[in-house]
Amino acid sequence: MMNFILRTSLLLPAIICSKVTLAEQSDDVQHEALTVSPKQCTTLKQGETCYLDLEVAWRTSTEKSACLFANANKLLCWHNKKQGELKKQITMRNDLVLTLQTVNKQVLHTQTIRYAWVHKKNNSKAMRWRMF
Repeated sequence: MMNFILRTSLLLPAIICSKVTLAEQSDDVQHEALTVSPKQCTTLKQGETCYLDLEVAWRTSTEKSACLFANANKLLCWHNKKQGELKKQITMRNDLVLTLQTVNKQVLHTQTIRYAWVHKKNNSKAMRWRMF
């Protein structure tokens, strides 16, 4: 019985320390984030332009100068900020990759907005009806 108490008393500090370390790591993860809405843009037919109201929010644990890009196009930059927001109407015909980068081109976060459609594009020029 004494041996059991001695073992548990030695393990208890190790368990407490590991939980503290995990809690600190999860706090760091919660401080670093990029949220994008919506995650998908859907059109009626393939190839049509998709219109959406984009909402982006980001935050980091330290102040950074960062820019948000949609594919290769710069949307907005923030200087010495820990967080930022963007609301913008955009159009797209393909998947759109949003990237938050520092001024030194270091990628902080990336998210993709998927382009989807209900009906596939019909490239066939054949007639759809026949007389006989």
